[in-house]
Amino acid sequence: MRMLKISVLSLLLALTFTVQFAFAQKKLTPRPPIYGIPAKTLPQGHWVIRGYAVFPHFTQMLNSKTGKMTDLPDGTDFTSNSYTLKIRYGILNRLTAIVNIPYVHKRLTTPKIEKTGNGLGDVIGALLYKFYVNKPHRFLLSGLLFTKSPTGKANDGNLKATEMPLGTGSFDAGLAVLPEWEFGKWDMRWSAFYIMRGQNKQSVDLGDVTSFSWSTAYNFNRNLIAEGTLLYKTIAKDDANPQYHVFQFIPGIQYRIKRTFLVQFVFPLTIDAKMKFSSAYESWIGLYYLL
Repeated sequence: MRMLKISVLSLLLALTFTVQFAFAQKKLTPRPPIYGIPAKTLPQGHWVIRGYAVFPHFTQMLNSKTGKMTDLPDGTDFTSNSYTLKIRYGILNRLTAIVNIPYVHKRLTTPKIEKTGNGLGDVIGALLYKFYVNKPHRFLLSGLLFTKSPTGKANDGNLKATEMPLGTGSFDAGLAVLPEWEFGKWDMRWSAFYIMRGQNKQSVDLGDVTSFSWSTAYNFNRNLIAEGTLLYKTIAKDDANPQYHVFQFIPGIQYRIKRTFLVQFVFPLTIDAKMKFSSAYESWIGLYYLL
């Protein structure tokens, strides 16, 4: 018990020092993207705490016999909401560490059965490195390395008949290239991701993921930003699934409540998809706080 008290006290002192150190630095006014990962790294010693909730509205499912998307049958409903805490820390001015910790709520209801799942999802850890910057033209290029750990309960063959998996069960790794260009009130961002997925708990090699996005944002003023993103993602065919894809238009809006405290709203709209379940639209709400 004594060691526990010492550990807690040490942690509190460390957090207090970190926060005081962050506030003692030069004041910053963040201009982050509304959707996706920013190419900008954080200044050394600064933190970003971001939380967001995602609520998809699923309307279609894949017909395994025809290979086509069909409307959900009467009496069938699928819910997969997530609540994610994202922590970013500036290790160096050019190097930022990122951790994503999701809480997942799933429910599948059919006329025959109801399945549910609640708990920790798969945790992601990443390093963002800014390797090129052109200050006169406000252009930069960053690279991202990341891993996903199978921390969420997965389908390992021992799930109860009424349980749903919360993660894929695979250890994944990936990389991304993130160019960004700011000119006047406009922001342009691009991304290219490649994710190498491993085996799940049932020894199935999952298909790799490739995605591309293009975002354009307009800063109406210091406090209000609107953004539109086009996203295309594919999941390669594997031992258990066909090739999947999704194409979305993602509008979003961001409002600055305080200098370093922002609220974000995102509404992804699905243009075309071939997935196990497809949502016509999603609702995202997020909070962003820079220390």
